[in-house]
Amino acid sequence: MCDIDGMIEKLLDMDIVGQSNSVVFTDEAERLIHEISEECMKSSIIVEYKDRMDEYGKELSAEDVYMDMLNKIVDAPTAIYMKMSARMLIPVISMKLKEKEN
Repeated sequence: MCDIDGMIEKLLDMDIVGQSNSVVFTDEAERLIHEISEECMKSSIIVEYKDRMDEYGKELSAEDVYMDMLNKIVDAPTAIYMKMSARMLIPVISMKLKEKEN
């Protein structure tokens, strides 16, 4: 079994947000985002809300979604909201990164 929380923790510990609050994903961060996304998509609740997640990210960049995810984690009223924010938004970030590659 994969430790999604540990993987997310590793991602959040990476030096991605610069001093000017700009987000620059390293190759390692992108690889980890895609791995986390794959694991998240195995969860039925994430699959159930995939359409809403896609709609949410429609006009945003991967960097915008990442910053929004950080805000949602910080503002989360409970640990479950904090964990689910990351699990719901990392697949959106992954999708956006893949779109940029194409």
